[in-house]
Amino acid sequence: MKIKLDPDLAAVVEEGRVKNPDAPHPADVPLDLLRTGYVLQGQLQAKADLACQTVYETIIEHHDCVVPVRVYRAAESDVLDPGLIFIHGGGFTIGNLDSHDSLCRQFAIEASVTVIALNYRLAPEHKFPAAVDDCLAATRHILGNTETFRLQPGKIAIAGDSAGGNLSAVVCNELNKAGEPMPACQILIYPATRMVNFETKSRRELDTGVTLDKRLIDYFNDMYLGGIDYDEEDPRLNPALVEELSGVPPAHIITAEYDPLRDEGEEYGRLLNQAGVAASYHCYEGLMHNFILQTAVVSAADRAVKDCADFLKHQLR
Repeated sequence: MKIKLDPDLAAVVEEGRVKNPDAPHPADVPLDLLRTGYVLQGQLQAKADLACQTVYETIIEHHDCVVPVRVYRAAESDVLDPGLIFIHGGGFTIGNLDSHDSLCRQFAIEASVTVIALNYRLAPEHKFPAAVDDCLAATRHILGNTETFRLQPGKIAIAGDSAGGNLSAVVCNELNKAGEPMPACQILIYPATRMVNFETKSRRELDTGVTLDKRLIDYFNDMYLGGIDYDEEDPRLNPALVEELSGVPPAHIITAEYDPLRDEGEEYGRLLNQAGVAASYHCYEGLMHNFILQTAVVSAADRAVKDCADFLKHQLR
């Protein structure tokens, strides 16, 4: 299909081509370098110098899971804050607390929330469902120990991008199924909602020529699922296949026009609405997958973060 990028993003893409005309495909890059490059991209293309009064790291231990987290508080006060559990993207394979540091700071500042970012185990060292187990364990711990993080009970959201959007949706669905306390709302940023044996118009039309092409999707899926036995209809893998969506938290879902995951994100919003769950949806024109980490160079990406922050403020007020 013909791609007409947002002018800001088009300039970023062209600058990259000029600087590195023979760049290898990400799937051909050694994993350690791919991980380093992903962090570097976030640091170069996301907003810098976002000051939070308090930033610290700690460890959450819950049952058999040990999850490093980073806590962001824009300004200290005597009152308890609303909270946001954030789960980073990266195909379940790359990404960490540093790759999404700017985004977490911006959420803390723009939405006036305490952000707790999760550093879950990555593939291929830890295959599915290790990431699910970590994120569920950490969320259960945070919701059950609000005083530890100085959070308002009942005013804690969850959010994630791409793989993190998948994990955020899965966490809500699993807690709902178990009848346990859940986040107050969820923000799903271009989420992967159907991981295997699934095709949409956007996946067909955008299989090449975009940041997240079919080859990279297949690479990440192999990292996460290769060599293990799994049920292709497991809702912990495919949140769109969960038996019951009724009762999950309200959602705000955002996608990009030129993202293969666009249509499944839109579909997930429809599924939530059909189940009686309030779900808003917005597709940002001219953008591609990963735009949420380009807030310093793509003005529409910065607007998207502000839109998500407005949703949080409305839901958590």
